[in-house]
Amino acid sequence: MQNVVNSLAVFAFLGMVIALFAISALLRIVRELQQAVLAAPAAAPGPDAVRRVTRFASADGLPTFVLVVSEQCPSCRDRAVHLAGMPPGRIDGHLVVLSASRACAAWVEPAPHVEAVVDADLLGSVAVGATPSLVKYAPDGAEEWRRVVGSDPDLDRLLGMDLPESSNVR
Repeated sequence: MQNVVNSLAVFAFLGMVIALFAISALLRIVRELQQAVLAAPAAAPGPDAVRRVTRFASADGLPTFVLVVSEQCPSCRDRAVHLAGMPPGRIDGHLVVLSASRACAAWVEPAPHVEAVVDADLLGSVAVGATPSLVKYAPDGAEEWRRVVGSDPDLDRLLGMDLPESSNVR
């Protein structure tokens, strides 16, 4: 009986050694993949990758700031109400709230200087990853930058700043 127990212990030890070799090989593969990813150049959108939305082009030479919101997002409602509460003329550009829901348009109804656009197809072409997001369009309708808006002071800061083209976040 002792021989059987000793044999099982040796096989268990041998199994552990084989498992360690397998784990070591997998770790080596993962490290090689990590090095390949870190060595790859960062993907930067080229000039052809710039999104153009003719709906947000303006003939007066002013940019268009589009606040993309969702009906289920309480933060979106707060940002839209804050945007609607800004005095007209405070922002050097056009203000738009974009959503797929008519309920979101009601958030900015009292503000004639903020245009509410309810268009699911247009919302899909703008394609933001999170709401609320602010997207700035040049007068020709080319997207200049986009940012997620975390708070009312953040929205004020974004509306007051002009980010350089090199800082595009897509």
